[in-house]
Amino acid sequence: MNPFLPLQEEFDSIMASLSSKSLLTEDSPNQEEFLEVINGSDCLITVHDVEYYRPVCINDKMKYFYGFENNLLKGFDHFYYLKTIHISTYSALIESIAFFRHDQPGFLDLKYKLLNHEKAWKTTIGSTRTIIRDARNKPKIAITVMKEAVTVVPSSLYENISLPTSREREIARYLSIGLTKKEIADSLFISPGTVVTHTKNIYRKLGINKVSELSRLIELFDV
Repeated sequence: MNPFLPLQEEFDSIMASLSSKSLLTEDSPNQEEFLEVINGSDCLITVHDVEYYRPVCINDKMKYFYGFENNLLKGFDHFYYLKTIHISTYSALIESIAFFRHDQPGFLDLKYKLLNHEKAWKTTIGSTRTIIRDARNKPKIAITVMKEAVTVVPSSLYENISLPTSREREIARYLSIGLTKKEIADSLFISPGTVVTHTKNIYRKLGINKVSELSRLIELFDV
């Protein structure tokens, strides 16, 4: 079973409640009624201003998880929030930026390693999606619905992006702009067979099967 599916279902439930109470405006996360809705969830909830890439509020369960005093995050809270994310999962932040910058459809499903109030690192999974758009129809406010992971979660796209070697990245860029393997071999002064081997390694590491998927990853993450 997809471990993210219950999170996505919880997200839909929260969205239905917010919509029924007319709480889908840019200033809604500052309202008491908005907090009442997200506090009714059994999941860990974070609300993000994705225009400025910062959290704006959390529900009570997430507040307890972190040991924070307030639901609304301001000033120094934003800096401290970043300190709760383990360096090994910083890739999740980068993938989030890419997701909203390119206004990708559907959910962004990621895993995180977070520091809780007991100063213990906990592996969590979360599903994120835009709930409010600005006047230009760009993503403005998003919600992440999260829980502690109880099963092994596959690597994220960005984690996979970091796997190829520098030579493989170079070949990947050539492939993405339409060069043939012979043209790549001539440009890099290597044999076509070597290019074939590198290409197989690139696809295996990234979990893809064709050039169009490779081009999409390069566009998303500028690798």
